[in-house]
Amino acid sequence: MTELTDLNQCLAWLTQPATPLANLDGLVLCGNSLPVTAKFAASIAIEQQLPTMIIAGGIGHATKYLRQNMGVENALSEAELMAGLVRHAGYQGELLQDRTSTNTGSNASHALALAPKNWRRVMLVQDSLLARRSQLTFEQVWGPNYQLTRFSPQALHLTKLDPVNFEDQPAYHNAWPSAYFTELLLGELQRLWDTPQGYGPLGANYLRHVDIPDDVLAAYQRLLTQTLKRER
Repeated sequence: MTELTDLNQCLAWLTQPATPLANLDGLVLCGNSLPVTAKFAASIAIEQQLPTMIIAGGIGHATKYLRQNMGVENALSEAELMAGLVRHAGYQGELLQDRTSTNTGSNASHALALAPKNWRRVMLVQDSLLARRSQLTFEQVWGPNYQLTRFSPQALHLTKLDPVNFEDQPAYHNAWPSAYFTELLLGELQRLWDTPQGYGPLGANYLRHVDIPDDVLAAYQRLLTQTLKRER
C-alpha cells in the first residue's frame, strides 16, 4: 500500500455522498476554510427557494485559512466572511448568523437556537472532510424531530498531497495547505472511531456509534505510522 492509496481509502469513506432530501426547509452553512462552500450553499438555497439560511462560525482553527483563501486580512468571524461570499454568489434571502461558535458542537447548538420553527428538513454545507461528523453531531444535538443531510458533491480522490490536488474536482485543488489537509483527515478518523479517544459513546459521547469499515481503519492506522506533516 502507498501513502496516497491509504489517504484515498480514508477519503473515499469520509467524503461518501449522503442520502439527499427533497423539498428542504432550510440550510446551515458551517464555518470552515473553503470559500467554495459558501458558493455551494448560495446555489442550493437559490435553487430550493429557501427564504432563510443560517451561517454558524466564530473564530477558530479554520479562520486563518479561510482568510488566506479569500486574500483578506481582518478580524471578522467565519460567519461574517461567509455571509459576504453568500451575498456575492447571489443569495438574497435572510441570513441568520452565529458569530461565536468555535467547534462543531456549538455550531449545532447555536444554529438550533436560530432555526425557524417550521424547519424540519435541513441541509448542512461544510468542508467535505468535516461534513460526515458535522451531520452526526447535528443529529445528536437537534434530535429526532429533524431530518438532516449534508452537501456532498462526490467522494474526493486525491492525486497529489503537496500541493493538494484531486481527480475531477478542480474546485478543491490546493484548497487546503497539505499539512492542514492531513491533520483534518486523520483527526476526523480519530474522532469518528468509537474508542476512548473518539467522540462516540465509548469516548466523549458527542455522537452515536459509527461503524468504520475495516479497510478504512487499517489504512488510517498505517498512516499514523508515517511521518506526515500535520498542522492545525
